[in-house]
Formats: sequence, C-alpha cells, structure tokens
Amino acid sequence: MSLHGVRCGDYGDPDEEWIVEGFPGAEAAADYARRFIRAQIEDLRAETGSAEELRQMYFRFGEYAFAAGLDHDAWVAHCIAVPASRKAEVDYAALEPRAGRGRRA
Repeated sequence: MSLHGVRCGDYGDPDEEWIVEGFPGAEAAADYARRFIRAQIEDLRAETGSAEELRQMYFRFGEYAFAAGLDHDAWVAHCIAVPASRKAEVDYAALEPRAGRGRRA
C-alpha cells in the first residue's frame, strides 16, 4: 500500500516547511490539505476588510498545504469567496494520520 503526504509550510517564513505523511490515498491527503487551507483563511478573515485583502494576507502570512490532485489556487479562491459554515470544514487535525506527523521537509 502506498501512503501519501501533504507538504505544508508558512508563506511568511520560507524556511518553515514540513510534510504530513501517512494518508492512505491521494483523496485523503487532498481532504486534509483543503481543511488546512480553509482553516488558515478563516483565521485571517476577521483581520481583513475585502476578498482581495484576504487573498493578499493569505499569500503573505498564511500557511499553505499542497497535495497531489488539489488545485491549490482554485481552492484558495473558493475559500475566500465562500466562508466556512461548519467547524468540520476547518478541522484538519481530525484527518491527521496517527503516524508521520510533522516531519520537517
């Protein structure tokens, strides 16, 4: 069985990057990445006044997550346009595999 990972990092600190490993499939990794990105955007939303300002804040100060099969830019645009309506949408920790958390890239 091939396990999948998500590459995460901090736009504000290019030296800060890690891999979350151990997802059983590409879709599980992409689900984690989607929730991770949404959580970052929702955390920044209260500090911004417009969609454009939120986009700029995310790409400057937010943390990213890249997974195979996920169109990162399209998902960021969607999250900015459509705020989260349920806690589960931002609960990426619930999807973390038990092993392989947070290995530095």
